[in-house]
Amino acid sequence: MSRSLGRSGPSGYVAPVSHHLRRALLAVFVLAVLVTAACGGSSGGESDPIKSAGVLRVGTEGVYAPFSYHDPATGELVGYDVDVAKAVGEKLGVRVEFVETPWDSIFAALEAGRFDIVANEVTINPERQAKYDLSQPYSVGEGVIVTRADDNSIRSLADIAGKTAAENATSNWSEVARQAGANVEAVEGFTQAITLLNQGRVDVVINDSIAVYAYLAETGDTSVKIAGTVGEKSEQGFAARKDSGYLPELNGALDELRADGTLAEISQRYLKADATGAPASTPIRDAGVLRVGTEGTYAPFSYHEPTTGELTGYDVDVARAVGDKLGVPVEFVETPWDSIFAALEANRFDVVANEVTINPERQAKYDLSTPYSIGEGVIVTRADDDSITSLEDLSGKRTAQSITSNWAQVARDSGATVEGVEGFAQAITLLNQGRVDATVNDSIAVYAYLAETGDTSVKIAAETGERSEQGFAARKDSGFLPELNGALDQLRADGTLTEISQRYLKADATGTAPAAQDQGPPPTRSALDLVRDNLWPLAKAAITMTIPLTIISFAIGLVLALAVALARLSSNVVLTNVARLYISIIRGTPLLVQLFIVFYALPEFGVRIDPFPAAVIAFSLNVGGYAAEIIRSAILSIPKGQWEAAETIGLDYVGALRRIILPQAARVAVPPLSNTLISLVKDTSLASTILVTELLRQAQIIAAPTFEFFALYGTAAIYYWVICLVLSFGQSRLEHRLERYVVR
Repeated sequence: MSRSLGRSGPSGYVAPVSHHLRRALLAVFVLAVLVTAACGGSSGGESDPIKSAGVLRVGTEGVYAPFSYHDPATGELVGYDVDVAKAVGEKLGVRVEFVETPWDSIFAALEAGRFDIVANEVTINPERQAKYDLSQPYSVGEGVIVTRADDNSIRSLADIAGKTAAENATSNWSEVARQAGANVEAVEGFTQAITLLNQGRVDVVINDSIAVYAYLAETGDTSVKIAGTVGEKSEQGFAARKDSGYLPELNGALDELRADGTLAEISQRYLKADATGAPASTPIRDAGVLRVGTEGTYAPFSYHEPTTGELTGYDVDVARAVGDKLGVPVEFVETPWDSIFAALEANRFDVVANEVTINPERQAKYDLSTPYSIGEGVIVTRADDDSITSLEDLSGKRTAQSITSNWAQVARDSGATVEGVEGFAQAITLLNQGRVDATVNDSIAVYAYLAETGDTSVKIAAETGERSEQGFAARKDSGFLPELNGALDQLRADGTLTEISQRYLKADATGTAPAAQDQGPPPTRSALDLVRDNLWPLAKAAITMTIPLTIISFAIGLVLALAVALARLSSNVVLTNVARLYISIIRGTPLLVQLFIVFYALPEFGVRIDPFPAAVIAFSLNVGGYAAEIIRSAILSIPKGQWEAAETIGLDYVGALRRIILPQAARVAVPPLSNTLISLVKDTSLASTILVTELLRQAQIIAAPTFEFFALYGTAAIYYWVICLVLSFGQSRLEHRLERYVVR
């Protein structure tokens, strides 16, 4: 049967399936299975990329209340957009990680894969839709025009043509203002925009009605108003990279949040809540202490209370109040003003609280907080001097200024010769003594001084026309500013800052505006260029001041020392005791005190000595006291037989000293006297405190506007070292020449 079937005729013949056909059918079957499996796998994993990843990374600004900010009490990142993102994560069953990023770079960071989505009130518009995946909106508002309350010239978009608007450069509202013909000033956020508006620096701000109404409800600010609307509805949602595949999950979660009322609850919670802002990071709180550098001699800002000796003052108490707000103790490190920034860079403390004027040069080098005092520059002269009535009148005059202060540069730019001093009190002293013609300083300090002392010997002769803002200074990129500014905002809001100002300054001198951000950093030179350009000025200071001051003082001091040493060896009791007293006073008091007595105290008795001669007198007296004992010891080291031999050959006392004793004593005295000379070279740097522009002072003057302390002080140190090397070589040669006087 099988055979018959296999051989049947054409009508009943069934051909066997070919080998090639079987392979083709098998391939089709396998391909179908693979496609099905792939589709099934895709539907199970790739359609839910967020759930598959197990985490949703969210980029947000962290400083845009009430949408994304830090709670002042806990430091926790909160806000409407933040909580919406957290709620979406809960709906998707994944954890949410926030990456805080400045708004102007947030989209670049998104494209770089730093996070998955942006949650920061991203306005949905055609341009962004073409570039990114934008979710359905989770907040809806309209654009509004904000002006000063007394400005009735703007009622619509058409009215802002030719006006100046403050807007975030990459925001949707920046483009709205620009298209309406306004000049756009870029700002960091809505708060700064409102500040510039109140200051009259801009005419208008355009923003979302949600942000504006939340701001007005929170602050009660009556200085601004909503003047009109832009006629544009604004919708805000999440933004993701194009074709990310996130939208189905995001939109599904938002639908659920909208349906169960969660979205409405979050909106009610934040759009009527505290919108003050707080730090994005907490390095001060983490450290558990705030170390503050301050001068301690600059009343009424930083000084010691006369009766208790306690460090106090306006800046000191502001720093303490900031510490209270941050919940950390405050430690003060007292440092002279001229070296306070060098100490800050050396990490001796975290911030400077010493009426630090905010200017572009410092902004380029340091982190400067929002101002906590605002004043203006004034020119102070003697009460009987009517020759100075403006900045122009300072040309050719001499002013007393701290060389690292902002006012030193103001005076210098006006053509004045600036004498460096340690502080305002010293400047007033020089002014009253007639050594300078004027001093330029902040009106806050001057009015406080006049109110405190009742000094009628000086007067405010003119204003400089420059506004001054003072704040904290920290190292660049320290991360301290958010905490400092947040604390200052709280102190300003609760009236503490004003109360401290009234206590010390007898007026409200508190700052209410952030430091100007529209001033770019000045052109800077490299440290190498700076050193190269100032090699000669530093060398000139060494040649014309440091070296002459050393030589003259040592020569006079050596003569004085010989006389005092001989007096000590004298049999005359009066001479011996006078010499003892002199040596005791010189060796028992600091050299700096001796300098101050000669230069600052003697004028009270009618004796006024110019800086260089005053330095020579003080250094000579100091050398005389120390070198006298060296010479006396050297003379006593000579054997008595040498005196007896001198008498035998008929030499009297003076002849014996000159021909026999002193030549031999010199050999013994040269090494310690050389040490005294080398020490004197370095001690001449103290002459800068009495207005002698020697080597170190010249380095300070150059470093003041550039803040290149290491390069310039290092160069000065090399000059001192070279001078001392030359002296050491001279010492060796002199010792060799004196060998012939040694008795062997």
